[in-house]
Amino acid sequence: MHDSITPPINEEETPAPRSLARIVLRNTLAVLAGGLVMRLLNFIFMIFTTRLLGEVGLGKYATVVAFVGVFGVFFELGLAQYVERSVAQDRKRTQSLFWNLVLMRLILAIAAVVIVPSIALVSGNDDDVVFGIFLYSLTFVLAAFLMPLSTVLSANERFDLVTSIQVLNQIVTIVVGVILLLSGLGFLALLYTGFVAMPLQIMFCIWAIRRYRLGPLKFQVNPRSWGEFIRASIPFGITSLALNFNYNADTIILGMFHDHSEVGWYNSAYRLIFTLSAIAGAFLTVITPSLARENMTDPEKVRSWTRASIQAMAVPSLPLAVGVMLLATPIVVLLYGESFAPAGIMLAIVCWDTPLFLFNSLAGNITAAVGLERPAARIYLLSAVLNIVLNLIFIPFWGGVAAAVITLTTDAISGYMFYRLLAPQMDLKRILPSLLRAMVAALIMGVAVFFSLPLLDLTIGLPLVVAIGVLCYAALLLPLRVIEPALLRSAIARVRQRLP
Repeated sequence: MHDSITPPINEEETPAPRSLARIVLRNTLAVLAGGLVMRLLNFIFMIFTTRLLGEVGLGKYATVVAFVGVFGVFFELGLAQYVERSVAQDRKRTQSLFWNLVLMRLILAIAAVVIVPSIALVSGNDDDVVFGIFLYSLTFVLAAFLMPLSTVLSANERFDLVTSIQVLNQIVTIVVGVILLLSGLGFLALLYTGFVAMPLQIMFCIWAIRRYRLGPLKFQVNPRSWGEFIRASIPFGITSLALNFNYNADTIILGMFHDHSEVGWYNSAYRLIFTLSAIAGAFLTVITPSLARENMTDPEKVRSWTRASIQAMAVPSLPLAVGVMLLATPIVVLLYGESFAPAGIMLAIVCWDTPLFLFNSLAGNITAAVGLERPAARIYLLSAVLNIVLNLIFIPFWGGVAAAVITLTTDAISGYMFYRLLAPQMDLKRILPSLLRAMVAALIMGVAVFFSLPLLDLTIGLPLVVAIGVLCYAALLLPLRVIEPALLRSAIARVRQRLP
């Protein structure tokens, strides 16, 4: 019997295939709009929490997040990523996959609540850090319901709804976080917020799935299928494992050999890189299920979108890296205060990870969409192993600076391997000249910024120098053909056609 509230989807009413460009654009704009709101709120909240917690409190919080991130991936196994691609390719599979995903993740979550804090305890962490790890592990139970629900929305390419949920989460996290931080709970305040925000997200997801008829999600479980389910998810799980080690192992190793202040300085710089990547993050979020669907019928369109996407991300990320490298210390002092000045050199190094991070993220999404997740998993795994080995060798001597250099090095190696993997299929050599022109424009802009550095002594020095860099780079886009004039004219013509 079907759910009386949520009628089944009539196959005859299934809409005709839609334009990939229109779907990706709609979803990107939705995620971008919500992402900008979230990033702005999160940016302000990040500055507030960093200043309030100080380098020691931030270091402890970063240690908790990194520790759970590294070990927590063993209790997810890539199941959600496999379900997202499967449902994106065939939405009829939603019913058979959803509750199996929920129950498997719930079993894994309960195991994580017991095992992860126990590992933290025997590892000799501070008592408050161990308790924080326990709190964070408990959110896995809520995530066992939230992530499958969110996966259904993502697989159906309803990123407008996914973004609404994320904005709701950010608002609740900030409001509750500020209240708890001001009450004196320290870094633990940031962990308690999940127990308020996640149930609200779950309720919103259930409402959205019912409202837009993306179900029904009638209870249906087949434990006999779990073995095949896990085997199909292993490449995604390896990728998640490697990514989590890449993102978090340096923080854990840094905490093993240096005090929490060093961890706080490094993470204040590294977190800023993710904030700088916000705009492209919207596109990266929406493109995977769309390309997975499109690859079934028009692989050439996927190749064209891949090349265009790489170019589009290089245009802002290369000058961003150059500018942040030259202005790193003034930026961290302005945002976090003088006590974070040692983070300047770390930011000046790790800022170059922005274009590498964006390329690797896009490449990982493309491989998932076109069925290359196994070689991608090997790339991520090799990078993770190299990251851990190098961090263990160099962090004891050079601390956060070594962590920044190693992050950049391993992501550069991953980027090269992804290029080798995708270049033949996506014909990436065609875009190398335009990428080189973008790098030349960014370097010329860097020269202008360098000679503007004496202006930093002025009251509005930093915004003035940034404005000079932006104007210089913008002026070079057309002369150096970073943006092709014909492409720009075509885009303007299409906009004019759509205007009344």
